[in-house]
Amino acid sequence: MAWPSFCLLLGLASTGESATGLASPRWRRIPTGSVRPGGWLKAQLELQASALTSHLPFFWDNIKETSWLGGNYDSTANIHQNTPYWLNGAVPLHLQVDNPVLAAVVEDYVFRILDRQAADGWLGPDTDRSDFYSRYPFLLAMVQYHEGLPDGEKRERILQAVLRFFAAVRERIDSGLLVTIYSSLRAPEFIFVIHYFVDFLTASGRDAQDFLDLAEKVYYGSFDWNSMWFNSSFFPRTPLPKFVSSESNGVSNAQAVKRGVVWGRQSGGTAAGFAESWFAWEQLQRFHGQVHGGFGTDEQLAGRMPSRGMELCAVVESMWSMALAAQLAPTDGQAAEALDFLESLAFNALPGSLSDDLWSHPYLQFVNSYLAVSNQPQHIWASDGPQAAMYGLSPNFECCTANFHQGYPKFTSSLFFEDPVEEQLISAVWAPSVVNASVGQARVELRTSYPFNTSLEYWIQNLKPFLLKVRLPKFLRSLANFEQSLHCWLEGRPVHLLKEPQFVKDGFLLFHISASESNRLAVRIEFPMAPRLERSADQGVSAFLGPLLLALDLAEQHRSVHYYGFASSDWNITASLPWRLGMPSDPKLTVTKMAKPGEKPMSNRDCPVRVEASLKELAEEDWPEEHGAPGRLNRSFHPKPPKAVRRSLLPYGCSSIRIAAFPALSLSEE
Repeated sequence: MAWPSFCLLLGLASTGESATGLASPRWRRIPTGSVRPGGWLKAQLELQASALTSHLPFFWDNIKETSWLGGNYDSTANIHQNTPYWLNGAVPLHLQVDNPVLAAVVEDYVFRILDRQAADGWLGPDTDRSDFYSRYPFLLAMVQYHEGLPDGEKRERILQAVLRFFAAVRERIDSGLLVTIYSSLRAPEFIFVIHYFVDFLTASGRDAQDFLDLAEKVYYGSFDWNSMWFNSSFFPRTPLPKFVSSESNGVSNAQAVKRGVVWGRQSGGTAAGFAESWFAWEQLQRFHGQVHGGFGTDEQLAGRMPSRGMELCAVVESMWSMALAAQLAPTDGQAAEALDFLESLAFNALPGSLSDDLWSHPYLQFVNSYLAVSNQPQHIWASDGPQAAMYGLSPNFECCTANFHQGYPKFTSSLFFEDPVEEQLISAVWAPSVVNASVGQARVELRTSYPFNTSLEYWIQNLKPFLLKVRLPKFLRSLANFEQSLHCWLEGRPVHLLKEPQFVKDGFLLFHISASESNRLAVRIEFPMAPRLERSADQGVSAFLGPLLLALDLAEQHRSVHYYGFASSDWNITASLPWRLGMPSDPKLTVTKMAKPGEKPMSNRDCPVRVEASLKELAEEDWPEEHGAPGRLNRSFHPKPPKAVRRSLLPYGCSSIRIAAFPALSLSEE
């Protein structure tokens, strides 16, 4: 696809009338750091904080010798993205867990970078005046740091640095500068940042019209994802071969989903904005969706085949887009749908892209794979190199090493939202956590091991009454007569959902919480979580337990092939059990373990959940390899009478290699 020049020439397109303000989000973000992890999620974030997130500045040259502080690294093709990527996750993680090493390096990097701000306000290295994009993740980090800091000198310094940068951007736009392709494609990230500071300035009684004008210029001068991609004939309906065009990049697509909801605040069309964002996400799911909640993208959009990969950067960017789509959705029902995908990505695709100790990761993770090794010459993915499946420090390309850090911290920040108009606290996704909310002047602790158990408790201390709105996960909303399956208590009194329908609306449970200065068990919920199968025409059949995608345990074997320092290594991972198994119509799924997660919640060897299944062995000709990976599932085959075997399934996130989409065996084939 040829690029029209006006898509890259920021500020030269017609913008129409200037905006006069921003529509208030229906739900308000709770400031970063005001939601802190508990239980297994706290263990996971503390693992991350003590692993690569805090140690990269000490041994990885892209951050240790970063161009953002005068070094010679982090400057591939004049793109300086790695240190900003890292800070976009390291900043919120620092605000959510107590790790003195991480706290020290974050503060050191942030304020040394601000010390180097240019006289004209530009932030970061300026080797290419048209590269705005490298600043976007740094600005996102500044949003979160500004949210989390108390009023004072540091917070004001961040504000003034960002406002000076906005002025520098305005000057370059007004000069007619032709910006880089990624600066145009990923402009929604920048508009979100501008809107955050407009909100802050407006709440402080200061004029922000100039910055709204800047956001308008950026929006109308950047790539129109809706009309020129998602809603056009250019959008690929099939897997792409090697590099086709920049707009087919999977990470850019994941970021672009938020364009509609972000701009809807300024255009005044919040419903239309959500519709645009949701259409974009549905296009990705329809033609490229994968059962872990993400979509196929091995650099370029890669289709629905379970053996095609998804880049780790695309996982965390999809999570951020889903969190914003939920926050800015016009209705609760639409927000619940976005949160369904956020939950699936957080509990499946994200841990499935990381080692259980958070010291290594692959570039691409796969629904179906039996091998993750260095220098894999024959591979089914199209655009990436032979290191892309290997778990290591920076396999294939370094962007994911820098960018994965935002996944868990931004997920934690999105566990709760507030509706200050309706005096509601929204519990968006179940995970152990504590929130200090302005609504109700409440402290709310969610005690649970979900998704590894079947109950949760809200311990609440609140000075004012408020409404606790609790989203029901999709697997519960999908149950026939789910009201009969749930057991709820409010302040110790049983709630009968069938007899008291006012407690359920649009996928949420509604609990009116009276004021009380005592910390007490205010709400308890118990729910069923039985294994189930989900089938599709082109992806076979997959097993789930609640929100957890289940994967065949291949008894992974790990061998270190290169050591970097601290606990960082590259690994070859291979299977020691057969992978060619089909799923019968009744695999007799049985939960054999559901325990509280340990020090490594996503441990492969000590996984908190296990399910036994009766599967059928297949011959090589029944399920052949395709370019070194399990072949397609939508082929017709007639296996010989297959031998039944009993095998273990474990959560997708507790595996590094796995089979999670099985050939479906009909009764006649069985």
